[in-house]
Amino acid sequence: MSANQPISYSTSPSRRAVIGAKGRIVLPADVRKAAGFTEGTEVIAHTEGYGRVVVETSDAIRDRIWAASPPQTSIDATADIRAAREEDVRVSDQAAAHRCGERSNADSDARGEALLKHLGLA
Repeated sequence: MSANQPISYSTSPSRRAVIGAKGRIVLPADVRKAAGFTEGTEVIAHTEGYGRVVVETSDAIRDRIWAASPPQTSIDATADIRAAREEDVRVSDQAAAHRCGERSNADSDARGEALLKHLGLA
């Protein structure tokens, strides 16, 4: 590579575009074609630092996010949900026992009987 040749960081087409008076940019046809953009394609533009704008479809964003997500450890979502619910119940039961002062069921039954007798219902 000679000193006068630009360094290419991408194999995709690179073309010059100019921002018009109303802030519009016309993407060259070969760039649109390489990106899969057709007339009516909805795109999202965001900046990645000063002087850099990325234009992509919502599908491309979703695919990029899913590709970056950690691999699934289990393919059984039902079992995962069931395990999470069981853990929630266990934690809830522990919290309830703590709030009640660790009373036993027998103690609770005795208190209930005493209350019913006091109210004249037993």
